Amino acid sequence: MKKLFFIIFLIKIINADAQRVDVGFGIGIANYWGDLAPSIAYNETKPAINLFARLNLSKIWALTGQITSLQVSGTDKNFDFNKSRNLNFTDNITEYSGLVEYNFANYGYGVLDSKITGYIFGGMAIFKFAPQTIYAQQTVNLRDLKTEDVTYENYSIAIPFGIGAKWIFARNLSLEANFNIRKTYTDYIDDVSGKYADLSKSSLRTQQIADRSYEVIGSKPSVSGTMRGSDNYNDWYMTFTTCLAYRLPGRIKCPTFF
Repeated sequence: MKKLFFIIFLIKIINADAQRVDVGFGIGIANYWGDLAPSIAYNETKPAINLFARLNLSKIWALTGQITSLQVSGTDKNFDFNKSRNLNFTDNITEYSGLVEYNFANYGYGVLDSKITGYIFGGMAIFKFAPQTIYAQQTVNLRDLKTEDVTYENYSIAIPFGIGAKWIFARNLSLEANFNIRKTYTDYIDDVSGKYADLSKSSLRTQQIADRSYEVIGSKPSVSGTMRGSDNYNDWYMTFTTCLAYRLPGRIKCPTFF
C-alpha cells in the first residue's frame, strides 16, 4: 500500500506542467554507520540505484519524489576491538523519499539561466530493510530469529539530507551528483542494538547465530544481560549518486489566427 501511494505521488509530479518536470535515474554507492561500523568501513561500500521525478517550483526551489534501492553491510572483523563478538550482516534497503531542494543559483534551461548550480536538500523517507547473515553456508533472515528476543518492524522512517551539484550539458539533459545522508529511527538495520538475551527456550540455531563469539575465541557464549550492542544511537546510512535527468518538453501550442 505504501509503495502504491508513492507511485501515485510520482505520477502526480510528472502530470504537472511538463516544462517544469525532470525525470531521471542514478547509480552510485552506499555505506552505513551503526553497531557493526562505529566508523565508516570503506571496504563495505555497496551499490545503490534510484529513480526520481522532480517538480521545479521555480529556478531556486524544487520538490522531488525518489525511489532508491541500496545495500549495506558490516562485520566485526573490520575492527580489532570488536573481532571477538564476530557478528556480521548484509541488508537490502528499499527507500521511498520526498525531498525539498534549494538551488544556490537561478538554475534552468532559459537563455539567462545558470547551467550549473550547487544545491542542498532535505525531506522525509520511509524504507524497508531486512538484515541477513550467512550461517552454515545458508542465507538467514535475522529478523525472524529474534536474536535479542525483540520483535522489530521491517519498515522505518528516516530524515534524508545532503548536498549536490547539477549541470545542464545538452538540450533537456543534465548531470547531477549528490551525497545523501539518512538519520533513521531504528537501531536494527544491522540486527544489533541492546543486550544478549536469554535464548534458552529458542532453537540452538538461534542461540548460535545470536552469539557467534565462540567461533573466534572457542569459549562459552556471552552471558545474557551483557552488552551486545549500543542502543544509545540509531543506525545511519548514506549514498553518493551520479544521476542523469531529462526535462520533459512542454506542450506544443497551436497558432491562433483569430
